[in-house]
Amino acid sequence: DSLTHQLIDYLMGEIDGVPKAARYLFNLYMSLKQYREAARTAIIIAKEDQASGSYRTAHDVLFEMYQNLLKHKIKIPNEMVHNLMLLHSYILVKLHVKKGDHMKAARMLIRVASNISKFPSHIAQILTSTVVECYRSGLRASAFSYAAMLLRPEYRSQIDPKWKKKIEQIVRKPDKSEEEEPTDPCPQCGTLLPQTMLECGECKNTLPYCIVTGRHMLKEDWCECPHCSWPALYSVFREFVCRW
Repeated sequence: DSLTHQLIDYLMGEIDGVPKAARYLFNLYMSLKQYREAARTAIIIAKEDQASGSYRTAHDVLFEMYQNLLKHKIKIPNEMVHNLMLLHSYILVKLHVKKGDHMKAARMLIRVASNISKFPSHIAQILTSTVVECYRSGLRASAFSYAAMLLRPEYRSQIDPKWKKKIEQIVRKPDKSEEEEPTDPCPQCGTLLPQTMLECGECKNTLPYCIVTGRHMLKEDWCECPHCSWPALYSVFREFVCRW
């Protein structure tokens, strides 16, 4: 025990005043099966990766830790749940664009852009993608909102020249038409909610979301990935597996 505490103190910089890479501390906690401490360290590591723009790495760190906590029936920190949801939503954007489903891509980008401070290395790029996908999908009010944000002085110079005129035009001649998002029942209480809303105002639950679409789950269309046990909408997951 005393050697373990000495090693932890060393890794945290208590001995020589130089904190070591958090990954070493994470690996130590995992080997000692101290999963709560490992979870706190995983959040720190993921934040560092996310701040530097390494979104896939940050996602994988949190996902691995999430799986370990589930396996050992340990409560998952809310911060981990929220950060993993944002990172997964961002990763889903490329999948939806590749499939040509610009509406789903737009919905995920709106979720990410609403938390843009969590993606400090690529603020202008993400906001630009949000404007483009929203405009393509007919979500003109959302496109206008994020285009106006992009034209703030702190972001304007970072806009890709390819899109700058289009973004300026969207703001100069605003079209704020936008269809409401389709609704589905909350899997907990049955209240109708927008498909990508993950908080139910009626029962106050945070809702599980589909690994393929990012939408909240449906009680009657539920399955789990056989590899990672993450929930998925059965109708979508079956199509996804057959196609990919």
